[in-house]
Amino acid sequence: MNAMTTFTIKSLRANKVRTLVTIAGVVLAAALLTAVLTSYTSLQAMLYEAETRIAGTWMAEVQGDDFDGLAAQAQEAQAAGQVNDVAYLRDAGFGELTEQQQNSFGRYLRLADFSGDIETLCSLRPSEGRLPEKAGEIMLFDTWRTAGDGVEVGDTITVPVGERVAVLAPGRTGSMTHGEVPASGGFVGGMEAAEDEIAEGTVLDSSIGYLDAALDGGIFNEELRVTGERTYTVVGFYDNIPYVASHGYGMTAFTCDSPDDELTGLNRAYVTMAGVDSTAAVEQRIEEAFPDRYAELHMGLLRYMGVRTDGAIWDTFFNIAAVLAVVIIVACVSLIYNAFAISVAERTGQFGLLASVGASRRQLRRAVALEALIVAAIGVPLGLVVGIGGCAVTFAALGPSLATIFGAAEVGFNLSVAPWALAVAAGLTVATVLFSVFVPAWRASRVNVIDALRGNQSARASKRGAARAARAANPAKLWRGRGIAGRVFGMGGLLARINEKRGASKGMVASVSLALAIVLLMTAGSLSTFLGTLTKVAGGPVDAGDVGVVAMFSDDTVPGGDGTEGADAAGNAPGAEGADAGAAGVDASAQANGDSLTLEAVVEARNARFAEEAAVYGKAWEVLKTTPDAEPVGWRLDGGVSLIVPEAMVGDAFKADGALHGGQMADGSFAVMGSVVYLEDAAFDRCVADAGLNPADFRDPTEPRALGVGKAYGNNGAVYELLDVLTATGTVQALTAGLCEGEVVSGFAVAYEADGANGAGFDFVPYVFEPDGADGGMTRNLDPADVETATTPVEVVAVLDEAPELVGMYGESVQLIVPMSLAATHSLGIIDPTFRASFDAPEGRSGEVGDDLVNAAGTFFHDEAPFEVAFLAMNDYAGDVASNQTLAMVVNVFCLLFTVILALIAMANVFNTVTNGLILRRREFAVMRSVGLSNRQFRAMIVDECVAWCARGLVPGVLLSLLVSWLLWVAVSGSLSGLSFMVPWAYVALAFAMTAAAVGISVAYGMHRCKADNVVEALRMDSV
Repeated sequence: MNAMTTFTIKSLRANKVRTLVTIAGVVLAAALLTAVLTSYTSLQAMLYEAETRIAGTWMAEVQGDDFDGLAAQAQEAQAAGQVNDVAYLRDAGFGELTEQQQNSFGRYLRLADFSGDIETLCSLRPSEGRLPEKAGEIMLFDTWRTAGDGVEVGDTITVPVGERVAVLAPGRTGSMTHGEVPASGGFVGGMEAAEDEIAEGTVLDSSIGYLDAALDGGIFNEELRVTGERTYTVVGFYDNIPYVASHGYGMTAFTCDSPDDELTGLNRAYVTMAGVDSTAAVEQRIEEAFPDRYAELHMGLLRYMGVRTDGAIWDTFFNIAAVLAVVIIVACVSLIYNAFAISVAERTGQFGLLASVGASRRQLRRAVALEALIVAAIGVPLGLVVGIGGCAVTFAALGPSLATIFGAAEVGFNLSVAPWALAVAAGLTVATVLFSVFVPAWRASRVNVIDALRGNQSARASKRGAARAARAANPAKLWRGRGIAGRVFGMGGLLARINEKRGASKGMVASVSLALAIVLLMTAGSLSTFLGTLTKVAGGPVDAGDVGVVAMFSDDTVPGGDGTEGADAAGNAPGAEGADAGAAGVDASAQANGDSLTLEAVVEARNARFAEEAAVYGKAWEVLKTTPDAEPVGWRLDGGVSLIVPEAMVGDAFKADGALHGGQMADGSFAVMGSVVYLEDAAFDRCVADAGLNPADFRDPTEPRALGVGKAYGNNGAVYELLDVLTATGTVQALTAGLCEGEVVSGFAVAYEADGANGAGFDFVPYVFEPDGADGGMTRNLDPADVETATTPVEVVAVLDEAPELVGMYGESVQLIVPMSLAATHSLGIIDPTFRASFDAPEGRSGEVGDDLVNAAGTFFHDEAPFEVAFLAMNDYAGDVASNQTLAMVVNVFCLLFTVILALIAMANVFNTVTNGLILRRREFAVMRSVGLSNRQFRAMIVDECVAWCARGLVPGVLLSLLVSWLLWVAVSGSLSGLSFMVPWAYVALAFAMTAAAVGISVAYGMHRCKADNVVEALRMDSV
């Protein structure tokens, strides 16, 4: 060990506090980087394992009609090293199912013949028995045993098998291409889909989903033409449903070595490959190996393998990680740099002495660099251990919840430490340390020997600083220009002002540390705020309560429904309610009899029908509240409504191109498809009171008033959306009814009109629904010019940022909330509202309580309601709520841990800078005390300096914090459009409080160290 090494080690031991703080900074930097990278590798490992368990390890699926050609290409690709493993799946026909089986399994039993390692590549694993090994054997899905006549392993089944054939729907003509019909599902990627023509009689393969013109809007239906029967021996069952087993037309049964005459249809090759780093590379390999064939990529697997793919949410995570990495590195550089800069300044005399006895500049630089490497050698391993240990503890606590959120409960979220992650964390930390020590090492090598030996190198002011200090200390002007500092702190304040002008750079170091502390804490706040909003939107709307009952009556007795059964419904309704039902059906009966029908009569009939339905639902709520273990939360009615909204009220969601639910009309107002929620009066009154309004102002039936919801959640398929739908109060017009030459309008749709007054615009298109039309239920649009419409003005008194919990933020349009009492007089155009009742249930019993509620509702509606129930269901919200709460908890814990670590770095930086800055001035303080400066004046000077440091660090700290917050906002906005930029004021206050506390603690410690010195010894000292 040479002299310089010995000197360096002794220097580290000489100031244990500074050394420990520096090592702590290195440990925190390494731990945080390790935690971030280990979290990423652990998440990636879990998602990869879950994906392979669900769908297999295949990377691309290649399709072809000719199996021999496809197999030959695959073998050539294997020989050339373009692909590794290959498994094949071939269509073997479609089995005919009974009506009961179709209710459980889908339209058909798809038969698929496999070869190759289908178990690994496609995750087809038997839960009982084994995979087929020869012709005549079959493996079925597990539910076949319970819903398929109790078949077990070893039994034989006989299945009618045939071909799916396209059939034109009634009244339709023409043909379609493959790309225009619904696909069977899967992972989209690779080359363009085939454009083969589909016409009457075309045989359909397994790549085409079930054709139903009434559902998919196409022109074809389909039928199964049975060509024979097949008998199989059941050798196994599978209970997981991998990608290759589930399609839009039914479940799949697997066979092998089937005769060639049974293998007709599509052939698929599932391949893996090595040495690819992007989806483009995978596509290129497939195009080279399988030219002119359609392929689909396993995008989930490629993403979790680390192969780069597109996706807004992943870009958001990457951008957030990049911003945080920069903030962490800058903070750690500041912490470590300040520690070494102060260390070098403290030992100026030592470096001068070494230089005077022949130490070269290179040796001095090496001494400081060696000190940095020793600190790194201790701090980096400790940081890696702390980072891994922190992840292990966090994953042990949150792992099950994380796995559940990502749908990988069977796999679990376990710690996965990758060597490359540790190497990167260690390398970045060492690089940070070396970068931080570069300037201090350069300063140490350029020390002035004479000044250093005299002990005034660190205390010497610059020429500019000396001149400024001389002017500030001019006796003739000293008290006249003492300023605020002198008036508040007296002599101590004046000395602080002189010191500030004499050595501005020293105070700047402390100010920079304080600014960085504010940046770090506000970064944590912004991250928590923006990620919390993204989590809330991504979690989706969840209704209040654990259980919800949803019901809706049929509209066959109201104008705009079938329209001809009003009289019958009135006559068949029981008791006094029958008379009311008859009132609701008067205009329908009049229309059926050919009598004149007025628009006012339609509106009146709809209002009467709506009022009675509301009354019936109110009785249902009273009945449901008596259900054992069901704790009532609240109820509401809601329905869609067509609104005309003034331009000044609508948000940007309707002004942007491609708005789905409305747009601007020729007169400047906006046509909007919205919704109205009739909320029970007690809950509505609470909402109104929370908004600072008087509930009594909403009870006048002659002037309907409502609360509006300004925000809505959405997802356009690429990003989540936080939409501004309503921005101001005002009066909207609800389209309540329409009449066209005696025919009642069923409703109004918003449609784009290319020939609007301004060249383009939106408008309402009235339509009539024909349930018995030639095409099995179609809508017929009417000419708006021929339709007489009725509107009801609704004043929006206040706009809420978010909907109340009992209402929920549903849809992507304007939402109005009105009191239930308004239902007695106004339907606002809603024909049949949806009834939603919410209840809490004992933990773990939401399903049972929900079944009891549905049974009670069914009994009530059947025995006492005057209308037929079209829909009655129970929603178990407890699971959704738990999932969303778990996701929010994970995000909050992550943000809390990140905040704590950043706060530790920030406080360590402030403590190290302020404390050592004061200790470095021990000789200066001793001089002041030797000439009679009292303890009170001394404390005033230090307090004044601290206030100045904080003031100078506050402005740049806040500005930098806003910049970092803006970058995080940009990153999150990539996945959540419409997110407003927000300043986390609570974290701003926390940052100010914590930095002030850190300064106070640092000053107290530094002053304690300074006061402990003997004045004479402090004046004689050359260095610490």
